[in-house]
Amino acid sequence: MNRKRAQRLLTALAAGAFLLCSLLGWPEARAAAYRYYRQQGRVRILAGLSGYQEAGSARFVLYHRPGDGDLAPLILAHAESVYDLVVSHVGYRPVGRVPLILYPDRTELRAAYGWESGQSAVGVYWRGTVGLLSPKVWIAARDADELADRFRRSNPIAHELTHYVLDEWTDGNYPRWFTEGLAQYVEEMATGYLWLEAGASLDQPLYALSELTERFDALPNQPLAYRQSYSLVAYMAETYGEDGVTEVIARLGEGAPFDRAVETALGRSMQAIYADWADWARRHAA
Repeated sequence: MNRKRAQRLLTALAAGAFLLCSLLGWPEARAAAYRYYRQQGRVRILAGLSGYQEAGSARFVLYHRPGDGDLAPLILAHAESVYDLVVSHVGYRPVGRVPLILYPDRTELRAAYGWESGQSAVGVYWRGTVGLLSPKVWIAARDADELADRFRRSNPIAHELTHYVLDEWTDGNYPRWFTEGLAQYVEEMATGYLWLEAGASLDQPLYALSELTERFDALPNQPLAYRQSYSLVAYMAETYGEDGVTEVIARLGEGAPFDRAVETALGRSMQAIYADWADWARRHAA
């Protein structure tokens, strides 16, 4: 594309964005643009699943390679078992069946999301889809029964499903630390698993709320960033009740900025809540 065509395209996009904001107002326009972005990503990912087969349940559709077909009943049954827990904590029931994609190896998982060779995960939420790495890759088990037992105790489905439901309900209207904290909180309830690595201790200088909000993924100590996000959400749920956190999410679903949503739902600013939590963390870090 030459420079003039690129400039015309950018001008047209800017004009379209301005018109959308004029007709709908900024919160509605932002949400509409985000929904379009998410839907296009979902279409692209699903269209690229050449050679995958489908298995379904009441609320999920699982895409998998033929070699992982034996895992479909286990994965779908577990997904169904945590669905209501996730929905109750987010306060929203997603539309239609949730697409789960079971990748057979790390290479194919990385290629699907454009990751570099050093990046890896056993689960990921991305633009309206939930990607999972085959448990055969990351669980060393002697037989199918042991694999199933270990999968139920440490799988990422509740975590990634929380991201999925929150994203659909709020159209991306949340800070990164909040979605990660909520996903860990629900995952712990579902499986008892909590990600703790060296460096995650709260008994060290903590990231400021502004750092968590503005550059969560760029923070050098990621275990600490994730631990703080989990602890903050758990503190909010314990102090203001799980219904209070769900009310914050409902306000986000209405398009309110995060700080306003928190203050309206909980009667206290996020900055004040963070200060209270930081004081609690210093006293309980050990």
